[in-house]
Amino acid sequence: MKSDPETQDITEDVGKELKSNPPAIVASTRRKFGADRARKQTVAILLNKSRKLGAKIPQPKSLGGKY
Repeated sequence: MKSDPETQDITEDVGKELKSNPPAIVASTRRKFGADRARKQTVAILLNKSRKLGAKIPQPKSLGGKY
């Protein structure tokens, strides 16, 4: 499956923004829970911001629970 060039551009721009200006909550998460959890949070923020800007990134499947 090939990636949409517009989606890739949006994601790269958001990634550069997060790298140069990381959210404060990520530092708090890193201090409290470790680097692995902070990295996962950064990825989640990147995907969320990219989706809001119009990137065609599918939502995650449900992890279970009530429907």
